[in-house]
Amino acid sequence: MWVEVARIVRGQVLSIRELEYVEAGKALAYKPFRIIFKHILPNVIGPVIVISAANFAAAILIEAGLSFLGIGAQPPIPSWGGMIKDHYSYIIMDKAYLAIIPGMAIMSLVLAFMLLGNGLRDAFDVKN
Repeated sequence: MWVEVARIVRGQVLSIRELEYVEAGKALAYKPFRIIFKHILPNVIGPVIVISAANFAAAILIEAGLSFLGIGAQPPIPSWGGMIKDHYSYIIMDKAYLAIIPGMAIMSLVLAFMLLGNGLRDAFDVKN
């Protein structure tokens, strides 16, 4: 999943390096190291955090989906997708909660990663 991150970082760096404050830093003869670490990287970190959180959430969903299909983590290893698969037949009985609870746990964890990523982006935002 690193290709998406690399594409976003490259695009952000290319757009930020054309802004006036980076050009002013070059005109003031700041070293490239200072321009990168003091001006460009703080502005790139927000999108990287959001994409990283989204990638973690996607990895959780992919693992659960593969385990549900039987090609992910094998039975000695606990997996929420495996739990849903094992209790899928109980949905038509009065024990649907056995399959619904792991699904709710997956949903909660994915939501938590997305909220954490957005919160960290807001906390590290240099524009505020």
